[in-house]
Amino acid sequence: MEPTAVAPIAEPTRARIVAVVRSMCLDAVIEQLVPVAPSQLMIEQVRGYGRQKEHLQFYEEVGTWQGSFLPKVRLEFTVRGSAVPAAVDAVCRGARTGRVGDGKIFVQAVHGPVAAGGSVLGQALAEESES
Repeated sequence: MEPTAVAPIAEPTRARIVAVVRSMCLDAVIEQLVPVAPSQLMIEQVRGYGRQKEHLQFYEEVGTWQGSFLPKVRLEFTVRGSAVPAAVDAVCRGARTGRVGDGKIFVQAVHGPVAAGGSVLGQALAEESES
């Protein structure tokens, strides 16, 4: 399968990437993301369904299926605009099993981070989060 074509986002804008992937692929995705160096990676367990709702045999075999929602992992991180293609490709490489339900990746431009305390704004916060 060819790499996913995703255009870079213009600098100095950063991009927020949200990926929802199979739980069993988490370690592989993180391993692939290391060279991309995402900042502030957050991970949470979620449950959901999409096109794979009719393809539940795999989940039934491992005993994790309950109802119509399947276990997934949601990763959220930011990268420089120029690193968007590399980050998306890294997630795809780590998450790809070849089966229906490998996951989804969402990319959004981030124009100005603000610290929750309000003391650090914009570019200073972006530079701080990269170090």
